[in-house]
Amino acid sequence: MIEIKYGKRKVMNYRGARMVVGGLTAKNKVDILLYISKELANISNREELFQRVITLADEIFEPDNVTLRLAESTGLEPVAFLKETDPPRRPVKPGEGYSGTVFEKKESMLLLDLENYPEYLDNGETTRSVICVPISTKDEVFGTLAVEKDISAFYKKDDQEILESMASQLGLALVNVKLIQGLIDAREKQEKIQDQLEWDLRMGRNVQSQIIPTEIVPWNSISFSSYYEPMVEVSGDYYNVLRRADNLSVLIADVSGHGVPAALVTMALHYHFKTCVDQGLGLVESLEEISRASRPILPEGVYFTAQIIRIYADHSFSYVNAGHHKLVHYHYDVDSISELDTPGLPIGFVDFNRATYEEKFGNLSAGDILLMLTDGFSEQRDKNGVEITSEQILQWLSEEIHYQRDIDGTAHAKDIFASLIRRWKSAVGGNLIEDDLTMLIAQVSPSHNEAVSLYKEAKSLSGNDNTKEALTKAIEAYSLDSSLKDNLLLLSRLYYRDSKLDDAARYLKEFIEISGEQNPQAHFMLGSILFRCDNFFEAKREFKKSLSIDHTMSKASLMLARCYLKESAYPKAYKILQNGLKSSPNDARLREALEIVNKAMNKED
Repeated sequence: MIEIKYGKRKVMNYRGARMVVGGLTAKNKVDILLYISKELANISNREELFQRVITLADEIFEPDNVTLRLAESTGLEPVAFLKETDPPRRPVKPGEGYSGTVFEKKESMLLLDLENYPEYLDNGETTRSVICVPISTKDEVFGTLAVEKDISAFYKKDDQEILESMASQLGLALVNVKLIQGLIDAREKQEKIQDQLEWDLRMGRNVQSQIIPTEIVPWNSISFSSYYEPMVEVSGDYYNVLRRADNLSVLIADVSGHGVPAALVTMALHYHFKTCVDQGLGLVESLEEISRASRPILPEGVYFTAQIIRIYADHSFSYVNAGHHKLVHYHYDVDSISELDTPGLPIGFVDFNRATYEEKFGNLSAGDILLMLTDGFSEQRDKNGVEITSEQILQWLSEEIHYQRDIDGTAHAKDIFASLIRRWKSAVGGNLIEDDLTMLIAQVSPSHNEAVSLYKEAKSLSGNDNTKEALTKAIEAYSLDSSLKDNLLLLSRLYYRDSKLDDAARYLKEFIEISGEQNPQAHFMLGSILFRCDNFFEAKREFKKSLSIDHTMSKASLMLARCYLKESAYPKAYKILQNGLKSSPNDARLREALEIVNKAMNKED
C-alpha cells in the first residue's frame, strides 16, 4: 500500500463556485510520482500490471471507478476496471466518448462536470468528474486510462499530471511486458516465436541506428571517425555529435547490461542530450539534467557512464566525466599522449550531486587528436585469453601515429583509426565480442594553420575588391581544409560577387551544414540565391527555415510569397503574406504586396 498520507478531498461551494478542499500537496505529488515509477518498473505480467495500475489509481485519486482500455481490432476494449457498471462497459470506437476522443487526439482530457458534455455520457451514467489520458510511448498509443467520480469538480490539474505520468510508465511497462512475454512463449513455441523475436530485435536495431550517426560531417577543421558494434542486435552504447554555430558537443555513454533494456535507456539519452544542447546548458548542468530525467526510467540496478566534450570555434575544449573511460589527447606538435579525467560517479548509482563533478579545460592545436571509447575495447580478451587493456590500446595508437608520420610526415586520424581497429580485431581473433563497442576520434586538421593563413590572405584581397586573386587563395585554403567555416562563407560571397550563383549556393549550403548555423539570415541568403537560379522548390525550403527561426523576418515572407507567385499559387502567396502581417503588422511592404496579390486573385476570379 502507498505510504503517502493525505487528507480526504471534498468538493464544496465557495462564493458561487465549486472548489476542491484537501487532496494532494506538492510534496505528495513528488512522492507519488516516484512511487508510481517504482511500483510499475519491475512487473513482467500483463494482468498483474493492469491490476496494479487500477489499485494505484484507487489509492491515489479516491475515484468511484477506474477504467483501463486497450486498442483492439473491435475498438477500445475495457481490459481492467475498479468495479463493473450497469449496463456493463462496452468497446468504444476512436472518437467516441471521452475515451475514444482522447485516444484519437492523443491528448489528455480533464472534465469537471460531464453534464456540460452530454456527448460523452451514456444513458444512465452517473459519472460527473473525469480525467482520461492516453497510454502511449513516443510513437504508439496503446489505449486510455480514466479515473471517474460521481461528484463534479472533484479533480484538479495536479491529478491530471499524476495520471499522465502513470499512463506513461504503463506504456513503457507494456512494451517491457510484451518483450518478456515473448521470451516466455518462446519456450513453448520456440521456432515461431524465435523468428518473431529476431525480427523485433532487428527492428530495434533499425530504430536505434537512426539515433547513432554513421557519418559525421567535419566541423570547422575538426574531422571525425567512429566505430560502433553492438554485442547483440541492440546496444547499450551511445554516442552523438551535435553542433551549434559557435561550439560542438560530443556525448559518449555506456549503459550497464546489454540488449533491449540498455537500448531503451540510450533512446532516452539521445532525446535528453539533444534537449540540453539546444538549451545551451553547461556540461555539468547537462549531466545533472540527464540524470534527473533518466533516474525514474532506469530499471533496477541499471546505471550508465558518460563523458561530454564541448569544442569551441577557437579549438579550446572542455570536458566532464561520469565514471567513463578516460579521454585521450594526442598532442601533435610535441608528439605525446595524455589521459584526461574528472571526478564523478556513473549516473544512476546515487542521487546526482553537482559538487562531485568537475568541468575541466584544454586546447587543441593543428593535428591534435581526441580519442573517446567505451570499455568494451579495453576489457575484451584476446585470442590468448588475456584482457586487452587501456595501456595496450594507447600503445597501439602511439605506434600507428608514428607509422603514419614516418610515411608522409603527417598523420591523419582517418588512417590511424582504420589501422587501430584492424590491430584490435587481429588481437581478438575469432573470439566472441564480450561487450558493446564504441570508439570515436576527433582531429583538428594537420593543415589547419596553413588553411587559416590562406583564408586570411583571401579575406584581405576580397576587401580590396580583388575578387579573382581572393578566389584563388580561398579555393587553395578549401583544398587543404574543406570544413573551415569562415572560408566557406567567404567563397560563397566571392562567387556571388562574381555572379556565379550555383557555386555561391553550393558553398553557402556547405557552410550551413558544417557550422550548424541556425541563423535566419543565412537561410534567407541561400534562399535568395536559389531564387535567382530559378530553383524555387529549394528556395521555398530555405525561406521556410528562416521563418521557423524568426517568424518576424518580413523579407523572408515576401520572398516566399514570390516563390509561390512564380508557380501561380496565388492563395498560398496570399496566406504567407497574411501570416507575415500578423507578425509584423506595421510592415508597409507586406501590406502593399498583400493588396497586389489580392487584386490579382480577384482579377482571375
